[in-house]
Amino acid sequence: MELVQKIKNVISKELSAIIGGALFIALLSKIAMFLPFNPVPVTMQTLATLLVAAALGRKSALSVLTYIAMGLMGLPVLNAGMFTAGYLLGFVIAAYFIGYLFEAKIVKNVYTAFLAFTAGELIILTTGSLWLMMLTEHAFALGFYPFLLGGLFKVCLATYITKKIKKW
Repeated sequence: MELVQKIKNVISKELSAIIGGALFIALLSKIAMFLPFNPVPVTMQTLATLLVAAALGRKSALSVLTYIAMGLMGLPVLNAGMFTAGYLLGFVIAAYFIGYLFEAKIVKNVYTAFLAFTAGELIILTTGSLWLMMLTEHAFALGFYPFLLGGLFKVCLATYITKKIKKW
């Protein structure tokens, strides 16, 4: 019976972390603004995805999928509908990739954290832009280049926050 209770505790802890990550992404998705020329908003859910990946490892992809499921169920957490579908896919891929780098201890210091977050940001922007290619001929002009500076800011912020929390 003790083993069953231990298993229940582990499952509860894991589910709480995954749901907590999804709620954190949803919360930061509310910090959003639209550029006047662009159907894709600038949001802080990218920052949340990077941080959740660093904290939860590969399980962070489940947090992102839970966040997406919340939006598909009608909760007001997703921004801009079909224009952002590629970015949402990029969140899942980037979360898993960054999470793997942290779990495998490939990220060992602030420099490798910066590189991991940069790679994740590029995955998100590239995946989003590739999706936009199906909707517009100006995909990279709308979905990649305008977000590079903000992406760099989020990467730096994620690196700073991770440096303050993680012990390398």
